[in-house]
Amino acid sequence: MIYAALDGFRCSERQFVPISTTMRLSELVWRFAVVVTLVLATGIPASAAAPGDELIANAARQPVFHRTQAFGTVIGTLRIPAIGLEETIRSGVAMSVIDRGVAHWSGTAQPGELGNLVLAGHRSTKTMPFQDLDRLDNGDLIYVTDGSGFEVMYRVTSTFIVDPQALWITYDGPTPTLTMFACHPKGSERFRIVVTADLLAGRHIA
Repeated sequence: MIYAALDGFRCSERQFVPISTTMRLSELVWRFAVVVTLVLATGIPASAAAPGDELIANAARQPVFHRTQAFGTVIGTLRIPAIGLEETIRSGVAMSVIDRGVAHWSGTAQPGELGNLVLAGHRSTKTMPFQDLDRLDNGDLIYVTDGSGFEVMYRVTSTFIVDPQALWITYDGPTPTLTMFACHPKGSERFRIVVTADLLAGRHIA
């Protein structure tokens, strides 16, 4: 069995339930049709392909229901000038943490590290830090500061939509990356919008 909403991640108070890996063909066709309609309406590309061979599941990444996902310790800040965002980052992606702002998936990379730094947030409930995630363009700059004040800079490389079961977006690639995701469209839990960015500078930014 696999769990909906990225290994258990959910966007509101409604709990997701397990789905069978032998999903009916008719349901798959229906989901594809909905994704296509959504893409045409929003202009955001959908990801229909499986992850590339270069992506590897990080053994350190903790499951959503691991106790570390509920810590909520302040570990840094996220700043995205293009959408006027400046938010505290807290550790863990339990709902109690995501409800407070930007959440760091426990066990994924730290700012500037080799691997995938994965952040989650709400778009239309609670503090709504990722409400304008869909407004980011390729080339926009993202600044992430760790708890010691060390700041690194990432550059947006892609925005796409995936099904909630696309856990591969949390996997590591061969280079340092940042992945931010949230529910899509706003007010719905049906899909996930994903923004990826590559590390541009791993140093203190003036």
